[in-house]
Amino acid sequence: MAAQTLKVVTFLILEKRVNYRRFVETDGTPNMHSAAFAALAVYVGSVEGFDSILFALSLCLLAMTSVDIWNVKRAHFRHAELVEMILDRISREPDDFPRSRKALSYTPVDVLAGSVLGTVVALLFV
Repeated sequence: MAAQTLKVVTFLILEKRVNYRRFVETDGTPNMHSAAFAALAVYVGSVEGFDSILFALSLCLLAMTSVDIWNVKRAHFRHAELVEMILDRISREPDDFPRSRKALSYTPVDVLAGSVLGTVVALLFV
């Protein structure tokens, strides 16, 4: 929730208007999935111990999720580019097909920012 709230506030500051859709949109910095799993790992480590098996599992979940977020979204963005190239070749008019120019990919910075945010939030509740 903190990641999504931060996205709304950032949009408000940059665009000078409120966009409540940012609460449910999954793209952008910070990444909400990495924030959630980082918060889980830090909280579990703080409560159960950083040498516990639960912390190790939580850390593995964070690592797998972070890598998957970056790779899957990047592949999704690449597929969208390829579909648009195909549509450009087969369309007779420029506006035959609606285009989505919105970037769907995450950068490592997005994932890292989510992890940092999740860590901070977890430390606030420990």
